[in-house]
Amino acid sequence: MKKSWMIYTLLIGLNTFSVSVFSQPSTLTKLSRADACRDIPSKLERLQCFDAIFNTPVEQVSISQADVKYPSSWFRAVDSEKKRDKRSGFIFHQLDSSNQASRMWLTSAAVRSSGQLKDQKAPILMLECYEKITRAELILPTPVEAGKVELSIPGSPVITQEWMSDETGYVLRSGRGLPAIRAIKAMISSPQLILRSNVADIDHLEFDNSNLAEALEPMRENCRW
Repeated sequence: MKKSWMIYTLLIGLNTFSVSVFSQPSTLTKLSRADACRDIPSKLERLQCFDAIFNTPVEQVSISQADVKYPSSWFRAVDSEKKRDKRSGFIFHQLDSSNQASRMWLTSAAVRSSGQLKDQKAPILMLECYEKITRAELILPTPVEAGKVELSIPGSPVITQEWMSDETGYVLRSGRGLPAIRAIKAMISSPQLILRSNVADIDHLEFDNSNLAEALEPMRENCRW
């Protein structure tokens, strides 16, 4: 009997506590707002909604450039431009000069018409032949947020393509094979290689293509086009 009375008293106390807590206007308001969060379809935005209502402490993480995991193509292009010396236009590299089938690539750093981009921080256009497949990539100093970017390449004819961003945002790629070949052929035929794009940082980038046709010859032979 005494045990039953203690359980009854405990239940009454808990019920009184619940009524007291949830009858507070601020608590009811929070619960009402939290209920609205459930209707948000995006998981991330839904969590942010709950965090804002209940003042959940969020750890602020500062990401420095040293923390960024650049893709291998980014390092390959940047390293190529570091070895440029006084050469102009596109410069040629081959992974193994004794093996004609090894990876080949050309790079050229962008220059704008005003000439303000002439250092290693400029975007780099890299053209590759690897495993008999042609590739075209734009290596960026800062990442793009868009998953795909519209790019127009002047030439005969003008080529407009959607280039895809990799997971880091630092590399834009054309389609492999035929799409890349079409893009490169337009680059060769263009008297002045100036890219047009729906992304401001890429629009009007200019590249020196004066030696592109000649520099491409080993790549074209290796990739058979």
